[in-house]
Amino acid sequence: MASLLEARNVCIRYPLRGGLLSRAVSYVEAVSSISFDLNAGEILSVVGESGCGKSTLAQALVGLVPWTSGELFFDGSKIDVGSERVWKKTREHIQMIFQDPYSSLNPRHTVHEILTYPLSYKGVSTAERDALAKKNLELVGIPQSALEKYPHEFSGGQRQRLGIARALMMRPQVLICDEVTSALDVSVQAQVLHLLDSLRKDLNLGMIFISHDIQVVRTISDRVMVMYKGKLMEEGVASEVLAGPQNDYTKKLIASVPSISF
Repeated sequence: MASLLEARNVCIRYPLRGGLLSRAVSYVEAVSSISFDLNAGEILSVVGESGCGKSTLAQALVGLVPWTSGELFFDGSKIDVGSERVWKKTREHIQMIFQDPYSSLNPRHTVHEILTYPLSYKGVSTAERDALAKKNLELVGIPQSALEKYPHEFSGGQRQRLGIARALMMRPQVLICDEVTSALDVSVQAQVLHLLDSLRKDLNLGMIFISHDIQVVRTISDRVMVMYKGKLMEEGVASEVLAGPQNDYTKKLIASVPSISF
C-alpha cells in the first residue's frame, strides 16, 4: 500500500549573487536529498536547530519555494513540482498552518471572509461555504458568532485555531504544521497540540509537524526526522529516536534540552 505522501531526494538551493550583473556565483543548499514517507493518520515531526532547513522543506511541500530537484508523490500519483497550475490543485489536498498567528490572517477580512475565500474560486455555493465555515469553527472550538469578527479581536491561541480552521476548509488529507506553537504561551501550546492530535484521529489526517522543541515533539509524534544543515541525520519511531538516538548530532540536540533538577 502506497504512502499518502512520498518525497524523494528533495533538494532546495538558493543562489548567492555577486558582481555588476548580480550573477549567481555560488549556491547555498538549504535542503539536501531529503526523502520520507507519510501515512494517513500519522504525525511525522521534523526537528533541528534554527536554520537547519526544516521550514524550507515545509514550504517546498506546498510549492511556496521552488524545487531544485526531487520528486513528490501524493496518494500514489506523481506531482509536477515545477508547475504552478499543478500546485494549485495539489494545495487542495496539502494545506499549511503557519507559525505566526498574528501575520498569517488578513486583518482587513472578517473570519467569514478568511474561511470562505478559498472556496469561492472552486464554484462552491454560498450556502455550502457558510455551512463548512461553521462546521470548522466548531471543530477548532470557536463559536459561530466569530464569523463576523476580525482577527484583532482574538487572542494568539484563538487566531491559531482560526488558522487551523482555514486550512481545513479545502478538506485536505495532509497538514503541514510549521512551528505552530512556538509563538504561543505554554498553556495555550498544550491546547493547540491536543486539538491537532484530535483532528488527525477524527479526520485521519497525515501531519508533518515542524518544530525545534523536543518536548513538544516527544508529546505528539509518531515518527521523527532530525535535520542539520539541510541534511537528514536520523529518522525513526519518535519514542525510539528520542530515547536512544544513534546519530551524534541527535544526541547533542537532545542533551541540549533543559531539564528541571532539585
